[in-house]
Amino acid sequence: MGRLLRRMVEEGDEVLAEWEPSDPASVAAAERELQRWLGRKYVAVRSDDGAHFEPLNEDRLPADAAEVIVSIAMGGG
Repeated sequence: MGRLLRRMVEEGDEVLAEWEPSDPASVAAAERELQRWLGRKYVAVRSDDGAHFEPLNEDRLPADAAEVIVSIAMGGG
């Protein structure tokens, strides 16, 4: 089962949605939730092992991902 999480520094991660890749309705619901957060200027990364993260290159939910994590973009210098 995949999970869409919102990364929060002090409170821990918040589960926003869960999906089963074989269940189109749960994938669609999770993708709608992902779109909602991306529309708020959050960024998303994919993780399949909890240790390695790769940015999503498109605005679609990768249904085969273990986790998709959204967070506020951090500026850097």
